[in-house]
Amino acid sequence: MFLLPFIYFSFLAYYFYRKQEGVTIAVYMSALYAVTALCAVFTILGGYLGEDGGILYENYNAEFGLLPTIFYCGIITAVIWPFTRFNNTRVKTAELVNPKIFDIFGVFLIFLALLNLYLVADSTLDILNGNFNELRQSVYEGEESPAQIKAQSLPFVSYIYLLNIITVFALPLAFYNIAHHRCAWWFNGLLLFASLSQPIAGIQTADRTEVAFFVIMLAFTLILFWRQITLKIKLILAVAAAPFLVAMTIYVSAVSVDRFEDKYAGPAAAAMQYVGQGYINFCYIWDNAKSDYIATEREFPLYNRIFTGIVSDGERRNQRSAEQGFFISVFPTFIGDILLDLTLPGMIIWVLAFIAICYRFIPDTSDPDTTIHAADYLMVYLLGIIPTFGIFYYRFYNFKNTLMIICVIIVIYLSKHTFSLIDDEEDNEDSSDNSDI
Repeated sequence: MFLLPFIYFSFLAYYFYRKQEGVTIAVYMSALYAVTALCAVFTILGGYLGEDGGILYENYNAEFGLLPTIFYCGIITAVIWPFTRFNNTRVKTAELVNPKIFDIFGVFLIFLALLNLYLVADSTLDILNGNFNELRQSVYEGEESPAQIKAQSLPFVSYIYLLNIITVFALPLAFYNIAHHRCAWWFNGLLLFASLSQPIAGIQTADRTEVAFFVIMLAFTLILFWRQITLKIKLILAVAAAPFLVAMTIYVSAVSVDRFEDKYAGPAAAAMQYVGQGYINFCYIWDNAKSDYIATEREFPLYNRIFTGIVSDGERRNQRSAEQGFFISVFPTFIGDILLDLTLPGMIIWVLAFIAICYRFIPDTSDPDTTIHAADYLMVYLLGIIPTFGIFYYRFYNFKNTLMIICVIIVIYLSKHTFSLIDDEEDNEDSSDNSDI
């Protein structure tokens, strides 16, 4: 049964590729799930199940039933399907009604990246020369990173630093500018640097997931704009990106070796577990999660923080782990997280709501002459994060992500409209003159 997800998502990616006549974001999403399913197969056949890599099943109790497998494949397909509306290979132009909003947003992202650089500058080298396993253990025990401590020592900086998470939107913003020849090269270069802010911050906690998130969403962005970028620009970007990608590979390898070299399976098996545990942990949660525990702090983090005082943090995670009888902070894909939080009926309702939102806000580009808004790229990117990085977990699980969503939605709305105080004043004067008559 555990072979079925790999076979299914491979055929799904091929089906979308033939139907949409090229590599689209729907093809990319399906291919990602095929890759993770293949890693799950290797993990199971290699006997690498166990706690060392974050997998809930042990080798002796692994069960992969037909029903959870069908739900896994079917629900992920249902969530990917609305993205077939946006065939990026057919987009020719993207209208930008209010370009100043994009520019202001870009300046803000660059500011956040420079702030992050200032906060991490005096501790990053020491961290890179230290023991990543010890650092990661201290994070699990609740210790704050040097950057967080430094931010808290400065007035208001810790509050601004919460928004560092939004810098991932520098990727679609920079590539839109590049594809449509907006802004100077140095400004777009700073935006691409800003997009690295979260991976740089992740070094503070010996984190690999922020690097994985960046690489996965970089590929997502490239697919969105690939046909609109000239060959010359592609070569320049490839040369510029190469040293950063090499550095990321070395960093992830070093963290993996430090954290898993002394484990029973070793770093290579741990890497396979890391990528392939989504389907495996989903099946475990399907069979073992207690259906009488409902928790919404990951799906509605800002609401719970303000109105119920429940925060999705380490203390809450440990409490819920005790209630469930297993460690809940694993990678069961985004639908596994939602299944664990909301139970099966709640998961189905959440999926239906997400699909409705996608059909409402993702533009249909089936007509090759379709003109979309530049902000539609940001919306597709925002919604696409959930199933794309959802190969690991539900990304928008804390209140900082909600703040990010609110900020991006404001940018999307303002960029589609123009506002003129002068025109409003003239209209008011005209109306007052008419009233005098």
